[in-house]
Amino acid sequence: MVAPEGAAVTLHRSRVQWPSREAVALIGIAVAVVAVMLAFLGADPAFGVTASNGPFTDESWDVMNARNFVLLGTWATDDWTLHLVNLPFSLSAAAVFSVFGVGIEQARLVSIAATGVTVAALGLGLRRWIGAGPAALAAVAYGGATLVLFYGRLAFLEPMVAMWLTLGALTVLGAQGDSSLRLGILAGVLLALGVGTKPSALAAVVGILAAVAIAGWRERPVRRWVAGAGLSVVVLGLAWAVLIWLPNRSAISDVLRIWASEPIIAPLGTVLHRIATYAASDGFVALSVPLLAAGAVGWGIAAARWRTLGPELRLLLTAACGWLVLGFGLLAVAPYRPNRYEVPLLPALAILVGIGARSASGVITRRAPGRAWVVGVALALVLVVPGMVSYASWMGRATYRLPAVQAQLAAEIPAGSVTQGDYAPAFAMRARAITIVSRPATHISPGDLYASRGVRWFVGHAQDAPVWAELHRAAWDARQQVLCSPWGSEPVCVWRLP
Repeated sequence: MVAPEGAAVTLHRSRVQWPSREAVALIGIAVAVVAVMLAFLGADPAFGVTASNGPFTDESWDVMNARNFVLLGTWATDDWTLHLVNLPFSLSAAAVFSVFGVGIEQARLVSIAATGVTVAALGLGLRRWIGAGPAALAAVAYGGATLVLFYGRLAFLEPMVAMWLTLGALTVLGAQGDSSLRLGILAGVLLALGVGTKPSALAAVVGILAAVAIAGWRERPVRRWVAGAGLSVVVLGLAWAVLIWLPNRSAISDVLRIWASEPIIAPLGTVLHRIATYAASDGFVALSVPLLAAGAVGWGIAAARWRTLGPELRLLLTAACGWLVLGFGLLAVAPYRPNRYEVPLLPALAILVGIGARSASGVITRRAPGRAWVVGVALALVLVVPGMVSYASWMGRATYRLPAVQAQLAAEIPAGSVTQGDYAPAFAMRARAITIVSRPATHISPGDLYASRGVRWFVGHAQDAPVWAELHRAAWDARQQVLCSPWGSEPVCVWRLP
């Protein structure tokens, strides 16, 4: 269309909505946490942070199926089928491997990204409701926690579980609006992804939904949120049962044997002893004092000023409490509970910190005008400094053995070879070889693997030997040591067999 001659023509420029300074600052916290972790991407796990040997085995075990899919074209080559019960994590790891190649450094990108998203979600998700300062405090409380700095850069399931639970729980802030049902459905999908990443997350999910249902049962929008979330979790659970469990029942029975075999149901005396000793188990309290204390204080302040909280924050506070009660409740009665299991519960503590800070900020501002930011900065330092000091200590004496070992074995182990041993998935991760973790006692890849699977490489401690060694004594005695490397509590060696 041409405007008539002489007519005034007004051009309206579309305005780009740039993020506010507060939003940029909150995103900056997440970027800083990610940058700190990426700077030491290839560093080996520090020894002594946990009594579990998990940092030296479970990273490779968790990504073993994704690695198989990218290098070998099949998810499972034996009885190791964890991808069926940690599907979101395995799919993410496979996507990263497909783009960046296979290796321990690439595997860790999944957890680092999940940690960054969780920090950003806490900051940005809470900003509208509690203000930028308290939201930033919640973000740094999680991102600077000692356990998060340790496990958040390693290829474990827990950082991703924490991300899904955080994203799902934060949707409760909209549970009293017109979109409550849609947000509930979204929450259910996110929470179901957490359970799909690690089934034990179901305890925290039930805690969140039950707490919100109890707190908001009189309000129809809240009931719609709970119904939408619960329905999504059930539907996705049924979909998993039909599409994955039914066709793979035998493989999933293998998973049950892979997991820790100690039963949760035990005599009353045993359960009470577990509960009584939980606080001292695997250094959880010692490694989490700042966040535990700040979360408890935050909860106390928020509870005391309950009437000053808006209905949205009341629901979120209640959801965080349900998350913690059932989450910690499960761990308190569990026989095996390494400290990494607490990582998915730490965002709930960070939420309590943020809400408590918001509740206290008004009082501080009235009594000491202009000094609230000083208190906030001081509290942030109290929360972050212990974790950063530990992290600096770990990285200051870090070794980078695993990436080097993986590169060496990728060149030395011929494609199509078969390796065996608990550490084979870690050391031979980059080699185009089948890696087998054998646990004869629980019937995981048992038998004479030298004859039945053609194992010609073995990875283990110097005193380790496969169960078939006595059946092929001449071959075992003729093994050649390829390398030995310090790993965990003692060196791990690689042998080649004729």
